[in-house]
Amino acid sequence: MSRATVSWVDRLAMRLPGRAGPHHGELLLAQRNVFILPTRAGILYAVVLLAMLIASINYSLSLGFMLTFLLGAVAIVTMLHTFRNLSALELRAGRGEPVFAGNLAELILSLTERRGTERIAVRLMAPGAEAPEVVDIAPQAEQPARVVFPAAARGRMPLPKIRLVTEFPLGLWRAWAWWQPAGHLLVYPMPESPAVPLPSSSLATSEGEGNGAGEEDLASLRAYVPGDSPRRIAWKAVARTGSDDLLVKQFDGAARGELLLDWQLMPASLDGESRLSRLTAWVLEAEARGLRWSLRLPGIELPVDGGASHRDRCLEALALA
Repeated sequence: MSRATVSWVDRLAMRLPGRAGPHHGELLLAQRNVFILPTRAGILYAVVLLAMLIASINYSLSLGFMLTFLLGAVAIVTMLHTFRNLSALELRAGRGEPVFAGNLAELILSLTERRGTERIAVRLMAPGAEAPEVVDIAPQAEQPARVVFPAAARGRMPLPKIRLVTEFPLGLWRAWAWWQPAGHLLVYPMPESPAVPLPSSSLATSEGEGNGAGEEDLASLRAYVPGDSPRRIAWKAVARTGSDDLLVKQFDGAARGELLLDWQLMPASLDGESRLSRLTAWVLEAEARGLRWSLRLPGIELPVDGGASHRDRCLEALALA
């Protein structure tokens, strides 16, 4: 949420003591954490009532007094309904699924109503969200809600501080509460795009055991990218085409044995985040092609394995590297 979109009401709420910090477990909204102030429409409504009262006093209008006090009573009753639309709600956070950096993260929440009163038009919004999530909660029911927010950087991202707002029923008052669930969301590095082809190094070649069976099963030719081994450049194909662009031999992935994805074997021109981004793309491609691979990072090594569970372990290691 940018500073330009935060009203003075919200800034005042954030400065109130004892309202910040992650909350473990369920949170029950009550008088101590639900705040209410008039909206712009409510302030205009009060100004009109004041003008009506002054006119009624000046001209001794009995009907004017009656109408002014009636409308004032409506405003007071509306304030109670607005406060009750949030009060006594039970909030509980679910588990957020991992997401890649730069994408939108999603957190599933649960709002429970136990007083037997329908709650209407409750808005939930996290910092950076483009639009709020609006939910209605039936009496004695549990209502799921989905909050979407950007995940900018990799690593363990604390769950965001969520704002719950309602202006029901007439929009004269705004009741709000802040809630930051305790917990973290795992953010993977953003995969490199466009993706660089998988490396030619395998466990066999890295340990001096030869090139592995099936190394001569040529599958295709592709354009050279920095970091490719000079031994794989197809010099004859380049000579036939007469082009200045280099071509690299691409062998069948199933015949290359077990891949080694090693931080230290990457081009020296790549910085740390770029290496993590490339390794992330390679892990995703290796898993999609049904290969087996190992991952080596500074201070950590994941042994050879394959499948979705191994992919998730590698992505977590890359996120926390």
